[in-house]
Amino acid sequence: MLNQQMVIMATLSDLVTALAGVTGLPESMIFAYGRFARQAGLISQKGRGRSAASMTLTDAANLLIAVAATGVTREAGTAVETFRSLKRGRLNLAAGLSPALLNWLQPLGIRPLGQGQDEFEVKCDFGRFLEHLISGTLNGNLASVFQNIPVAEVPPELWREWKRTESIHFDESVDLLIRQGLLKAKEPSELQFGEDVGLEIHFSRLVPAVEVEFLRMWDSRQTAFTLMFGHQVRTPHEMRLVATLTQHTIAAIALVQRDMARPSAVKTQKPMDALFSQQLRRLSAALIGDR
Repeated sequence: MLNQQMVIMATLSDLVTALAGVTGLPESMIFAYGRFARQAGLISQKGRGRSAASMTLTDAANLLIAVAATGVTREAGTAVETFRSLKRGRLNLAAGLSPALLNWLQPLGIRPLGQGQDEFEVKCDFGRFLEHLISGTLNGNLASVFQNIPVAEVPPELWREWKRTESIHFDESVDLLIRQGLLKAKEPSELQFGEDVGLEIHFSRLVPAVEVEFLRMWDSRQTAFTLMFGHQVRTPHEMRLVATLTQHTIAAIALVQRDMARPSAVKTQKPMDALFSQQLRRLSAALIGDR
């Protein structure tokens, strides 16, 4: 008689525990967001306990949106519907950094705006983009984008020496230092998410809009790309309510949704760091093999 092994996928409770651990918000609050989103038909529902519904990629994305898009748990359903449907994805690129990102976004539909090569429109809505981002975080496609973004910084000991000796290099740009051979861009295997490269998703709650920033270290912390969803409306007031998610939050929810990490483990950030490190080492090895 064959033994049958039951594969237990993540439930809403698992995603709640993971998101509480990585954001620091109380589990009761995140569960309330999930409950109201589920009542609105935006998160899968079936049974309880071991028979509870397995969370899909869309469920994970909707829970993230609910938590980030509103400070009122009862508004979770409305917030998810509003923010998922945001369109006019406007992509701005730093010079020379476009190919890797454009290739990654190609399945979502992109078209150039104007005559330049630094501004594009992403045709999908924000909900579709967020699901693409969650998948890309898990399968290494996001790491592949960052692999192609040059990253460099002056080592602390060299910086101190230049400052002590009042070296002419102290005030020179990283671009010039690299051209002079005094610095070199880091290899993919040396990169660390959250330090050398990073991703931040800013949810503007008062005026529904989302800004996605792809960040790198260069002369200082620098924005390599921005992707904006929604209308940027000028308002007479100055108050801003913005919630920010990072690449570690996205990776945490992705790992738990796919049952690749325990919900309680992501609080330490070790599963996310291990995921990114493994992806970048693999990309670095492939790059060396192609040389």
